Formats: sequence, C-alpha cells, structure tokens
Amino acid sequence: MSAVALQTRATTALPVLLSLHYSPWSERARWALDYQCIEYRLVQHEPFLGERRLRKVVGKRTPRPTVPVLVTDGAVLCDSWDIARYADAHGTREKLVPPSLEGPIRELYELTESTMRRSRNLVTAAVLADKSALDESLPRYVPGVVRPLLRPISRYGTRWFARKYGLDLADLGTARRVLAETLTVFRERYVDRPYLFEHFTYADILFCTLLQCVCPVADHYLRIGPAWRRAWTQPTLVTEFGDLIRLRDRLYAEHRGERTRVAQPASTATTGNACA
Repeated sequence: MSAVALQTRATTALPVLLSLHYSPWSERARWALDYQCIEYRLVQHEPFLGERRLRKVVGKRTPRPTVPVLVTDGAVLCDSWDIARYADAHGTREKLVPPSLEGPIRELYELTESTMRRSRNLVTAAVLADKSALDESLPRYVPGVVRPLLRPISRYGTRWFARKYGLDLADLGTARRVLAETLTVFRERYVDRPYLFEHFTYADILFCTLLQCVCPVADHYLRIGPAWRRAWTQPTLVTEFGDLIRLRDRLYAEHRGERTRVAQPASTATTGNACA
C-alpha cells in the first residue's frame, strides 16, 4: 500500500496504523487503540524495505521516522504517546492517561523511552551474532529455504538499522545496567500493588512493553521466531527480575484480551478492534 493510499484511506474510512509486529513501541500503540475499542486498519512495516514509504507518510514531522505511525483524518501521529492520547480522546473506556496522572505517567514514559533506546543495542548486537536470527529478520513471505542465501542482505539491513538509530554495539554493559536500573524503579513503584496507580493505565502498558527487552511475552500476544526470542532475552535479568515478568504476564492476561492476530506482510492490512 503506497503512502498516498494510506493517507487517502485514513481520510475516507478508518485510521491506519503502520506497525512493526515485534516492536514494543508498536505494541504500545496497538494495545492503547485496542483497549479503547478504536477500530483501525493495521499495515505492517518492514524495516529497510519499507523506509521509503514511511518517510513519505511522515514527511518532515521527524528527522528519523519510525513506527508506530497512526494516520488519521487530518493528522499523522508519529509517537506511541500521541497515539495513546488519541485513543483516550476517541475511546469509550476509562482513560489510560487520566488528566490527574498525566505528569507522573509522562515521567515514566520518558524513563522507559530512554531505556528502550539503549536496549536496541542489546537486541541488534544479538541478532548480528546469530545466523538464525538474521534469517528470521527477513519478511515472513520469504521462503525458509531461501533465507540462508539472503543472509548478507539480512546482515546489511540489520547494520543499516544500527546506523539509522546511532546504536553503540560495543558498549552493551551500559545498556544492560541501565535496563536493570529502570526495572528496579518499576519494582519499587509496584511494591505489592496490582497497578502502578489506582487502576490500569498507560504506565502499566509501558512497563509491560519494557520487559519485551528482557523476556519476550508469549507468542499468543507477540509472535516471534525462536532465534529472535533468544536475541530479545537477557538471561541474567530474567533471573533477577522474575517477579516483574510474572506481573507482566498477569497484566497481559487480564488487560490485553485474546490476541490471535498474527503479523501480515507489509503490503497487506487487517482491521483491529479488541472490542468486537
């Protein structure tokens, strides 16, 4: 689907969400829209291959376009925070970012953003070091028997991704330390409470998606291959923060609903609505 077609469809029918199926940032956006019962068309983005279309859709709104992007009637939202606010404004359920909690939730958003940007280093370095993970990084429509032959392209695309985001693939210790420190902050905030605040909010979604960089959630919610699951897993942190992983799993079970949709190729779209 072209950039023009995306924008035209959004002005004539449902909002269009450009999403990367395994990305925790995209998962935040999908979760917020689904939670608020917002109907939307889901279009899967492919890194590197879909960059040209993404740049056309985003335009000059940001110097380094990335997903998720929500194209609505009259607006292009390029940030998961803005998409969550859009969901609250057009949704029917209790707000994920209540006005009285906007400041504290925004603070946790900034902390999570900074930490996850560093965590990209860990995942990208692990993918580059694993031939099977490189094979799994190709679009889903590429036949398995062909993937090893395309490994040089996969490696080039992964290194391109690292350059795009200015990743430091040498200093992984710092990224791991910052991730542990942020998880400790969340552990102290939760204590023995079911939620970070009085009820389920966007802050809990931030927490859940942060843990994707430590121990990916079950395939029932976000389907990834076994090699990619290894690349996204930090074994020492899994051991240290097992209590938070169990809390994440409970929050998914209680608030994510029955997730059965799998990622579609970038050229196709599906309709999302968790409340149908």
